[in-house]
Amino acid sequence: MRRLLPGIIALAVVGSIAAPAAAQPAWTREKGNCDALFQAPDQAPLPDLRTCLGLWEAYRDVSGLDAGKKQVAARAFQRVYREGDEEARHLAKGALGRLGFAPGSEDPNAPKAVVEAKRKKYRAHAASDGDQKAAAELRKKGMALYGAKKWRPAIEVFGEGLGKDPASAQLLYDMACSYSRDGDRPNAVEYLMRLSDLATPDAIARLKKARTDEDFEAMRDEPGFKRATGYAKVKVLNGMPAEDKDLGEESVFKLVEILRTPKLGWVVEEGGDDKHARAQPHVWFKAHSKVQAYILMKLLGHPRVRLVPIDWDTPFDLIVSWADQVDTVDGEKVAKNSFSKKDKNGNDPTKRLDAAMKTQDDALARPDEYLSKADQVLSQPQQSVDSVTKTLDQVKGLGEKAGKAGDAVKSLGKIKF
Repeated sequence: MRRLLPGIIALAVVGSIAAPAAAQPAWTREKGNCDALFQAPDQAPLPDLRTCLGLWEAYRDVSGLDAGKKQVAARAFQRVYREGDEEARHLAKGALGRLGFAPGSEDPNAPKAVVEAKRKKYRAHAASDGDQKAAAELRKKGMALYGAKKWRPAIEVFGEGLGKDPASAQLLYDMACSYSRDGDRPNAVEYLMRLSDLATPDAIARLKKARTDEDFEAMRDEPGFKRATGYAKVKVLNGMPAEDKDLGEESVFKLVEILRTPKLGWVVEEGGDDKHARAQPHVWFKAHSKVQAYILMKLLGHPRVRLVPIDWDTPFDLIVSWADQVDTVDGEKVAKNSFSKKDKNGNDPTKRLDAAMKTQDDALARPDEYLSKADQVLSQPQQSVDSVTKTLDQVKGLGEKAGKAGDAVKSLGKIKF
C-alpha cells in the first residue's frame, strides 16, 4: 500500500470546502488507501489516519453507510481522538458524532447514548357528541380544581375527561399544564408530545402557545419541552470581517426583528460581533433544536449556510452568525446576499418567515420526518462540522497554493461563545 501524500490530500480537502464537487475525485483516488488504513488503524501511521479523517469530514456522506462500515471508520477515528492533538481530537469528535458514536469510549463501537425504548405514538379516535359533552363538563370541574391550585386532583379529573374524549386537544393541554405546575416535567412533556401525535391544527396551536404560557415557565429550559414545542433561545452575531461590519449590521438588525416575532415565541438576543470573521452564515445548534436549526437555515435565505452542533456549555439553543461575501460595485463595497434582500426564489424575509412558520407547523405535527430531513442535511459535506482548517494548516507538505487556499477558509473554524 503506498503512503498517502499529506500535501496533495490537504490541498484536495481545502478545495473541497470551497467547491465540494470539484474535490470529489480526491476522495475517489484515496478511498482505497484510506479504507485499508481504517481496517488496521492501530498499525496505520497516525498522520495518515488524520489526513483520511480530514478528507472524510470534508465531504463524506455517511447517510448510506451500513453499520459495519460505520464501525470500521469509528475504530480509526477513536484512535485519532485518543492520540491526536487538540485539533485532531475535535475533528475526530465531529466525525464520530456523525456516525453515532461517543468519542473516547473504551469500546470504539459504543453508541453515542443509551438507546431508549421507542415511545409509543398516541392515537385517539373521535368521541361521540355525548362523550364530548361529558368531557366538557369534566373539564369545568377540573378547571375549578386547577384554579384552586389543586394540581393532582385536577389531573385526575382531566384524565377522566380524556377517557371520554381522548382526541381533545384542550384536555391534553390541560394535563400538560397541570403536570408542569405540579413539578412532574416528564409527564408534562409526554402530554405535549401527545398533542404533536394528534397533529390537528388545534393541537399544533397549543404547542405554539406553550412557548410563552406561564404554566411552563419553570420547565422552559427542559430539552424535552423545547423539542416538543419548538421553543428556542437564540443569539445573533455579526460575523462579517472587521472592515465590513457595517455591511452586516442591516442583516443582523432585520434578522433579530424577524426572529422576535410573537409567531415564533423564541427568546432572541443580539450578541454583537462574532469573535471570528466568517465567509458565510453559521448556525450552531443543540441536539434538541436540530429541527429548528434546519428551519432557521431555510429562513436565512442564503445560498450557503453552515450548520454546526454545539458541544460546549451555553444557555442558547441556537447561535447565528450572519456573514456574507463582499463585492465592489461602482467603487463601493456591497454584500452579495443581504438578509433583507429577496432570495433566489424571489422571497423577501417576510415571505420566508411565513414559509418557515408553515414548515415549523409541519415539523411539530411530523417531528420524526423533519428530524430525518435535518439529519440528511447535516450528513452532507457543506453542512457538516467545519473543523478541518487548522488541521490542514498543520499537515506537512502544504505548498504556497494550499496555504493561500487555507487562508481563504480559515474563518470557518470552531468558536466557543
